[in-house]
Amino acid sequence: MTKFDLQSLPQIKKNLPVFAKVTESSSQLDWLDSYLSLYKLPNPSSELSLYCGTIALNQQSIFTAAWAPKKSAGTAIIVHGYLDNLGLYGHLIENLLAQNLTVVCFDLPGHGLSNGERAFIADFSDYTQVLDAILMVCTEQFTAPFHGVGQSTGGAILLKHLFDSNQAIDYPFKSLNLLAPLLHPKGWWFNRHLIPLIRLFRKSLIRRFGHNSQDAEFSAFIRQRDILQPQVMPLPWFVAADKWARQFEASSGNDFSVNIIQGDGDKTLDWKYNLKMFGHKLPNMKLRTIKDANHHMANEIQGLRDEVFNAIDLSS
Repeated sequence: MTKFDLQSLPQIKKNLPVFAKVTESSSQLDWLDSYLSLYKLPNPSSELSLYCGTIALNQQSIFTAAWAPKKSAGTAIIVHGYLDNLGLYGHLIENLLAQNLTVVCFDLPGHGLSNGERAFIADFSDYTQVLDAILMVCTEQFTAPFHGVGQSTGGAILLKHLFDSNQAIDYPFKSLNLLAPLLHPKGWWFNRHLIPLIRLFRKSLIRRFGHNSQDAEFSAFIRQRDILQPQVMPLPWFVAADKWARQFEASSGNDFSVNIIQGDGDKTLDWKYNLKMFGHKLPNMKLRTIKDANHHMANEIQGLRDEVFNAIDLSS
């Protein structure tokens, strides 16, 4: 068995199979047990099928994993945050599985086991194209209705996808639950005014691990043990994020009933401004504010995390 570690990572990424149901003969996934163990993700069983592998889109190879119970009541698609990977969402995966949902997760381009320049994106439309490719696979293989759950940048991606749909009748999601969705980060003026100047001299910023959760074990894990954590932040990503924010602020809004869950202890976002803007653009928005919760709501301490998960609404 291949261990999922830094030494084996290049070979693992090189030999990722096409997305399919995992069986005992899945020889290209001999590292999978080690991966699931590292991230404390659910193991397949007689009652729970695991699908794993890559989904191709243009020149991109998007690593995707899905857990499907025998009797599925629908499918939740988790869109992770910037600098994250799907492995960090075990708590949320378990919560959704407990509701008899199939759970589909994927690594964004430049994240996790997906290919692409680390943590880079030229435009958020590149993210939504990947989401469309995931939805196409879900439509073919998994049970409707579909529910979108996004953390931070993942929430912004789901919002952009919603707004780009132009309130289409065939919009694929029954519900959207956004955990601390990205619009303006704290110090957004830095992104908007200084990043274009900094780009004249350098291509990226060295990542500094902040405190985005009160869960000390989670914070230590991403700093010390998660081998998929990017160490630099390419400046074009900040430009793309600011472009998304401008597009949202200039939009006419959308009537879809989006459920936003936001912590009032968020040290990453300018969350008060964001909620005000979301209220203007999303007239049917539902809001749950979680007292003391920091930014990474899917990985807060258990008491706060339980409040977050209890606030998820799949009924929209």
